[in-house]
Order: sequence, then structure tokens, then C-alpha cells
Amino acid sequence: MIDWLHDLPPFVGAVIVCASFVVPTLIGSAVLQPAVARLLRGEREANAAVGLLLSAFTLYFAVLLALLSVAVYENYGRAQDTIGREASSIITLYRDFSGYPEPQRTALRDALRQYVEEEAGPGWREQERGQVSDRGTLLVDELDNRLTSFRPDPTGQDLLHREALRTFDEFIDRRRARIQASRTSVPPVMWYVVILGAVLNVLVLWLFDLTRTTHFILGGVLTLFIGVVVYMVAVLDQPFRGVH
Repeated sequence: MIDWLHDLPPFVGAVIVCASFVVPTLIGSAVLQPAVARLLRGEREANAAVGLLLSAFTLYFAVLLALLSVAVYENYGRAQDTIGREASSIITLYRDFSGYPEPQRTALRDALRQYVEEEAGPGWREQERGQVSDRGTLLVDELDNRLTSFRPDPTGQDLLHREALRTFDEFIDRRRARIQASRTSVPPVMWYVVILGAVLNVLVLWLFDLTRTTHFILGGVLTLFIGVVVYMVAVLDQPFRGVH
């Protein structure tokens, strides 16, 4: 929903997101708040009633942001873990290939080296857009074909070949997990709920019968913190994009 944030430096992105919450709140506090506060004018202990409403509402909104933050952080950690696991499988495969006879050994190692170069270069840029590198897929297919077509010598290569096939299966699973992690993101409906919750928080805050300066302070602090949390969730939502 806000993919453009990943193309900005962290400080600039954070300032833009926070300003998009704080500035409308301050303008509304100066222009709209008096009209909103008049809705409860004449009510006895209106501020107490509004305080109870705001406490309950902010509690549910805080829980929503907390759950969202935990979810994206877990996905971020899972994405890092998948990269490490795939790299570990690649290293093990490269070592296993050293036991194959020529010319299979050189062919397998070259294909694996080309795969690493592809996924760390052009393939990574494809991954940032949530896509899969076609060349990376072709190289994986080449490795699969070479391994499955190899007929080991029963005198000693059979055990090595079975181990290489097992490691290759792990490598495929971990590669699939990395691809899946790159495509996992917060559903757009969640962002709409977060934006709506922030707006309702401010509207309830405007119901208080307070001075304009107090509204500036309370509204500014509340929406600044909401903006920081939203920015954090947004940049961690897609862990393979941006400079984060």
C-alpha cells in the first residue's frame, strides 16, 4: 500500500509519515476542534465521559498496533532466518559436490556458483518487487537434472550421492521459504483500519473541552507516536525491500 516508503532514506520516510499524521491533526485542532467540542456542550462532566471513551478506544487501538508490530517483526526475523538457512544449504552442497567425479563436479559447482551470483545480484532486485528470478529457477532446474541423472559408482559414491540429494531437497525447501517470506505483507484492509483508528482517536480527543494549546500538545504527541509506529510497521512489512 505504501511501497514508495522503501525507496526513501529512513529519516526522510519517518518525517513524511509522522508529518502526515501530525500536521492534519494540528490544523484540525485549530479549525475543527471548537465545532466538534460544541457537540457535548451543556453535558454534565462531559470531559469525564469523553475520557472514559478515549481510554477504551486507545486501548483497543494500541492492542491493534502492538499485534501488527509483533507480526511484522516476526516476519522480518523469519525472512532473515530463511536467508541464513538457504546459505547454509548452499555451502553444504558445494562441499558435497567436491566428492563427485569430473566432469560432473565442475558442472555442478559452476551451476551452483552461478545461482548464488544470480540471486545475490539481479535476482535480489527481482525479489524486492516480490518476483522470482527466472534465471535462478532455471539454474535450480539444471542442478536438479544433473543430480538426478547422475549414476553413482556403487563402490563408494552411492552414499555421497544420497547425502547430496538430501541436502538439495533441504535447499529447495529453504529457497521456497525465502520466496514466500518476500511475498508476505500486511493486507491492505489492515492499513485502512489503522488509518481509521488514528482518525477516530483524534476526533474523540477533540471532544474534550480544553484550551487550544493543550489540544495542540495532546494531539501532536499522540499522532507523532502513531506515525512512528506506522512507519516502523510499514518498513518492516517487506523485509527484502529498501535500506532497512
